[in-house]
Amino acid sequence: MNKPTIIITGANGFIGEYLVNSFFRKGWKVKALVHSVPKNRLEGVEYIEYDLEKSPNANDFTSVDYLVHGAYLRFENNKNANEINLRGTKILIGLCRKNNIKSLFISSFSAHKDAVSHYGKTKMECEKAFDLSKDIVLRPGLVIGNKGLASEIIGRIKRSNLFPLIGGGSQPIQTIYIEDLYLVIESALEKNICGLFHVAETEAITMKMFYQEIASLLNKKIIFIPFPLSFLFFICKISEAIGAKLPVSSESVLGLKHLIKFDTKNDLNKFGITLKNHRESLIEVLK
Repeated sequence: MNKPTIIITGANGFIGEYLVNSFFRKGWKVKALVHSVPKNRLEGVEYIEYDLEKSPNANDFTSVDYLVHGAYLRFENNKNANEINLRGTKILIGLCRKNNIKSLFISSFSAHKDAVSHYGKTKMECEKAFDLSKDIVLRPGLVIGNKGLASEIIGRIKRSNLFPLIGGGSQPIQTIYIEDLYLVIESALEKNICGLFHVAETEAITMKMFYQEIASLLNKKIIFIPFPLSFLFFICKISEAIGAKLPVSSESVLGLKHLIKFDTKNDLNKFGITLKNHRESLIEVLK
């Protein structure tokens, strides 16, 4: 039996790269749409240069079964990012409709009706471009893996006992291990599931508790430095205006301010996947 062919956009990124490796290991034919072809390429994966601002080659979408769309242009890098992301997403959807390709869009917990960040609002607008009777939209929680935001947090706690606590650290966090996210995506495609789903552990912990859990697993004692959200947002905006780089952006601060908890239990039942909780995920990454 022939294995499916899948296109993965954003394949240079943390999630995209992991999906390319995982689907390839399972024997799928993988077309990795990348902003720049990586030096360390998987032999057998077809790497195709891709830019959200440009229309992809329509020939690359022939004889393809699935698309996983994870490419995203950040507002910090281009002030026209909102329009570019939406237009690029619609072009991909059009190519999928023309070639009878099933689409899966990787969105975010940041995408909700009260979102104020460009990231959250743009993800919401892109979601609306999909047909939920045919397509899949996944909103993952905080993805834990060897790269990405959670990995950056681990690195900072490893390097210093002092750690900033933004807005009191009371924001709710729901996580998903990167391998579990892959298994959810694989299940969604193979079972031909359609609709919008939130995928993360069912229970939420506070951001402060998440930091403390990491410190505990690293056998480190951390001292929190409180930062009011409004003050940090002001500092970020000033820094961005003068071109100075900070570890956090004003967009990230807005996202933190509007984090909310989602009920994921019913959504997870659709996929038949039992997710690791945040501690189990962190142990996998740290071991």
